[in-house]
This record gives sequence, C-alpha cells and structure tokens, in this order.
Amino acid sequence: MPSVTSPIYSFGMFELDPRNSELRKNGVKLKLQDQPYQVLLKLLEHHGELVSRETLRSTLWPADTFVDFETGLNTAVKRLRETLGDSADNPTFIETLPRRGYKFIAPVGIAFSQDSITPGPADREEIPRGKYIPKLGYIVGAVALVLLIFVAVWYRQRQPPTVKNVVRISNDGRAKVPMNSPVTDGVHLYFIEGEPWTSGSGIAQMSATGGETSWITSALKEVLAIYSMSPDRSELLVVKGVAVGSDAAGEVWVQPLPAGAPHRVGNIFSTAACWTPDGTHIVYTYGRAVMIASKDGSEPLELAKVSGVARALRYSPDGRRIRFWVIQPPEWESGAIWEMDASGKNLHPVFPNWKGSPYQCCGNWSPDGDYYYFEAGRGNGQAIWVVPERSSLFGKNTAKPSLLLSGPLRFSAPVPSGDGKRLFVVGEERRVELFRYDLKSGHFDSYLNGLSAGPVDFSYNGKWIAYVSYPDMTLWRSQLDGSEKTQLTFPPVRAYEPRWSPDGSKIVFMDVQFNRPWKISLISASGGGRPELLLPGDSDKTESDPTWMPDGKSIVFGKSEEIDNVHMAIYSLGLNTKKISRVPNSDELFSPRVSRDGRYISAFRKGQRELMLFDTNTNHWSSVAEGEQLGYNEWSHDGKYVYMRETKSGAAEVVRIRTKDHVLEHFFSLKDFPQVTDIFAAWIGLTPDDAPLLMRDRSLQEIYALDLHFP
Repeated sequence: MPSVTSPIYSFGMFELDPRNSELRKNGVKLKLQDQPYQVLLKLLEHHGELVSRETLRSTLWPADTFVDFETGLNTAVKRLRETLGDSADNPTFIETLPRRGYKFIAPVGIAFSQDSITPGPADREEIPRGKYIPKLGYIVGAVALVLLIFVAVWYRQRQPPTVKNVVRISNDGRAKVPMNSPVTDGVHLYFIEGEPWTSGSGIAQMSATGGETSWITSALKEVLAIYSMSPDRSELLVVKGVAVGSDAAGEVWVQPLPAGAPHRVGNIFSTAACWTPDGTHIVYTYGRAVMIASKDGSEPLELAKVSGVARALRYSPDGRRIRFWVIQPPEWESGAIWEMDASGKNLHPVFPNWKGSPYQCCGNWSPDGDYYYFEAGRGNGQAIWVVPERSSLFGKNTAKPSLLLSGPLRFSAPVPSGDGKRLFVVGEERRVELFRYDLKSGHFDSYLNGLSAGPVDFSYNGKWIAYVSYPDMTLWRSQLDGSEKTQLTFPPVRAYEPRWSPDGSKIVFMDVQFNRPWKISLISASGGGRPELLLPGDSDKTESDPTWMPDGKSIVFGKSEEIDNVHMAIYSLGLNTKKISRVPNSDELFSPRVSRDGRYISAFRKGQRELMLFDTNTNHWSSVAEGEQLGYNEWSHDGKYVYMRETKSGAAEVVRIRTKDHVLEHFFSLKDFPQVTDIFAAWIGLTPDDAPLLMRDRSLQEIYALDLHFP
C-alpha cells in the first residue's frame, strides 16, 4: 500500500515533528526560532555523527548570502541549547567538536507517521487463504512476548538514586529563604535573594553549573518568592510584597526573562501558583481553595478545597496530576504532601501511612517523572527524600520514600536540573546573635558575647539569666557573666520563652516539640531534674505563654479550646492546688503577660490586630492598641509600658504602649535588622534596665548541587 512517511524524533523529554516544525517538551509546545530549529533538525537527521560547520552554514544561509557566519551559527546553537536546557561544558544533547562542528550525542527515537493512500484495483494482490495461518501464529507469539516484557518492566521496582558528590555552587553570603525553591531552565538558576521585610530582595540568577550571582533588571521590589517558570521558559511567576503569616497571600506578578516590564496577574492574591502545562491558565491557591484562572487572572474557578494552606503547586511532567503541600494550623508545625488530578478530582495525601515524618513539603518531580524529591522532618531531622514513581502494573505507587541527603547542614528546596542528573538544594547553617538596643545611642550592640540564643529571661534579683540556645532549643541558665552555666533540658524537649519564678527557684517554659501540641513545663533552676508537665491530662490541647503571678503560687497561660466555638482562652493554674480557672471574658485571646505588680494582664485578640488589657481589680478588659500585626508583648519592669513588635506590610518595628493613657510610641524600625524567617526567632525581650533585646540573623544559606547516581 503506498504511503507518505514523515519521521518524528524523540529524545529525552522532547519530541520534534518536522511536519509542523514543532518542538514539544512533555507534550508542551516550545518557542524555537527558525535557525535553531533548522540546526536541531539537521543534527537529529545525523544523530551520533559529526555535522560540520560548513554543512550547517549551507543549511541556514544560501551560498550567495553575506553574513557573519561564525557569530550567527554560534548564536543559533546557544539559543538551541538554552531551549533544551543543555550545557556546552557538560552536554546532554549537543556536543561541540572545536573548529569542526557539532554532534547530537543523546539517544534518539524515530517514529514514522503514515498518510495512507487508498489503493486502486491494480495495487491489490490476491493472497491464498492458507498463507495467513502461519503468520497469525507468529503475530500471536510476538504480542505475547511484548506483553511479558511490558509486565516485567512495570513490576520491576525502580531503585532510588544516591548522592555521589555534593558541590556548593553559590558563595555570595546573601540571604536565601530556604522555603522558597529556585527554578531552572536547564541553563540558569533563578531564586530570591535578600529579605523583603528587612534590607529588600530581588530575583537573582546564576549558571546552573555555578559561579557568580547577579540580579535581573526588574521594576519589581520586595519579591518574596518565585512560584513557577512558564512552559516556554520565557517568564517567571512571582509573588510580590510581604505576605504576613503562613496563611497570608501576596500579589501575583509575571516577570519576563531575561528582563522586561513585569505585569500583575489580574487581582489574584495567592500563597502558591503555577502555569498549566500549555501556558494558557494559572492554577493558584487562595485561603483553603485551589483555583484555576486564565493567565490574565480572569474567569477564576475553584478546583478543590484543602484542609490547610497549600503551597508549592507542581504539575506532573505528563500534566495529569497536581501536587502541593498543605501546612496545618494551629501552630503550623505539621505539613503533608497532597495530590489531585488536573481536573481537581481524586484529592488525597501522597504518603498517608508513611512513618518517616509527619512534616513533608517542597517537592519536585524529576524531568522524566520517574522520581519525586521532597523535604521532610524539622530541626536536626530535616532531610531530602526521594521516592520512585509508577512502580506497579496498575499505576498504584507502592514505593516507599528513601533518605537521599541529611546533615550536617539543613538542606531544603530540592529542584532537579534540566537533564535530571543533578539536584539543586539550599543548604543552611542556622544561627543567631543576641543584640541589645542602646536607648541612648540608638544603636544595636552585641549582647552576652554574641550568644546564639533567644528568648532569654532574667531572675527577679537580676543576677541570673535563663536562655534558649538556638537553633537546638535547649534551656540553659547561668550568671550574667556566663559563669555557673548549666544545661537544664535535653532533646526531645524544645524549650521556648522561659520565665523565672519570683523566688528564683523554678523556671516555667513552653515545650514546643515537633509533631505534637505545645505544652507548658516547670523545671528546677538548679538543674538535675526532669521537666514537669503542668497539665499532663490535656494531651490534645495546645498550651502556651506561661507567665507568673507575683506571689509565685500561680501561673497564667493560654490554652486552645473547642467549646461553644471558642478556639482559645486564658487560664490561671494554682501550682499547689492544681486548680484551673478561666480568666473572665478571655475568649479568643492569647499571649497573656502579667505585669510585675500583678495588676494587669496584657494579651492579643485573635488575629493579632488588637492589644487588650485586663484589670485584675475590676475583672474588666479594655482595648489599648490596634495594628496590622502585633506580637511579643512584654511588660517594662516598672509596669508603665507594654513593648510589642508591630509588622506593617512586612516591615517590622518595635513599639510600646503607655498604659496610663494608651498612647502608642514608635520606638525603632527593624527594616535593616536581619532576622531568621522562623516564628521562634522573631522574639523581642527586655534587659533589667528595659533595653530591648532581639535575635539577629547570622545564618549562612548557599545553593548546593547534588550529583546523582542512578542504579
């Protein structure tokens, strides 16, 4: 039967169809100019062979054309490599043979499409009936063999890769928020450097092989994160402004590459977003909903509802599934990776029975979809994990995650390279330095010899200090000069906000262990004992912010509630009687702080926009201050002021409220004071002379490349 055949070339994740001059990656059409396309087609036609520069010249330009051939061909090959995510130094597809030409070195599959021509009578051949019988047997046997091979391939358990080398590829010392993953086009890495809430931030780029970093030219300021790269790798989807809190959303913008004027995506606010594989729509999250809209932000439609705040939306390479991780209230200390069909159906957790860690986040597929890399664990247990995909015949993934990399740094934000042979991660060595704000000079000075610690508290007689070392969160006590230093708690206890008893014999603190509700505990200041849980029977309730009454016989604290639609309230616990009483009218209030004389209790209303004051003489609450986001209320030692941290549009400052007339005083800005993006490092406290104390970020974050070995 006569037919017209046309080859279709496939290599890696790509497919070139000469019939319509289209290059596709995982089915998504890519933009490729004519000359790079002609170079690619010629190389594929002669894959594995040298294609000379003269051959390419005659392909691109007629013989009588006057052109700077060397520059033109070099530019065409460079653009082709950028589209394929290839590297001249470490090629996956196109190898340069200096002064001679180029060779396509990757395996190439060729399929032929057929446009059949209906045969006429002369084209038909009479075949005796019996000749079909032996051919049928061969066909049946061949089909059976193919099926057996197919079953064997599907049942074969794909083994996870291992790390054969770790290389640091950035070395600029600038802050890189570990939770914000880089993106790559195969040639470059794009990531956020700096902190929008302090000294500012921008979109940085560097070669995927390492080297110097530079910021791309953009009118966007205070960029918080890169959400996604467009399918044709010509644009970045970013979030602008400072989204305060885990569930707050920021403005979504598009930034052209390598530079250009950015534009906002409609009126979308989101905690995560990405393009659909064809680039025509944007999937994003808002509140507890996963939405889809046109790429200009119009025609929004809800795809699914989730139980928390969704982040890091990712399409599978075949475009059929969407994965993301969901962070859970109330302490935002647990997260899980979820998956749904691209239509929003079949929403389910990816690792429902995995015992490795209840905190999983920040995942990315390998370019071929064979592996899924993600981050799991918290604190010293934080690590990079990998799980093979498509490991059973019927599509059910029965593979278990395997540990890929852990310690001594905290590794996060895994992103595969364009060829899948490397994995980029952010490596962080986290530490802080305790600083004191000098009230007379208006400057910050290092305090306690640059101790990596916070929060701290001073004994009532001013001779002793209790402090939490950071980031390991162990509780210590010593004299102010550092002598008689004693460790009071040990893992798995994670101490926070210690408070000395009035007589100096005990210290109450929060135990903020991962993967369980926070608890308040009491320990002897002399050391040697084990912490005592003050409310051992309330294992499912969150307790926080313990503070002493002046007589030392009772403690005021906050506790989560689920009674009559009340989620939190403030309580008092008698240490001798073990009697618990609720502070009147404290529904939806938290962060209680008792003044030194016991007259007042300060607390925040849920939402952290209002500071309330409770008069223990009248049992009456009054509103004394309002703000965009308030936190870390702390009484001055004379009871005349309540110091707080206020955040407006991401910029933080220390303020204080004068209790006698409720006047709010703006004390000093934290715009140029770097702090770790960690709720436990945003603390502010006071020295015995009421000088503010803060935790300055001294962490190091750099990008590392993991060279992978595949069995």
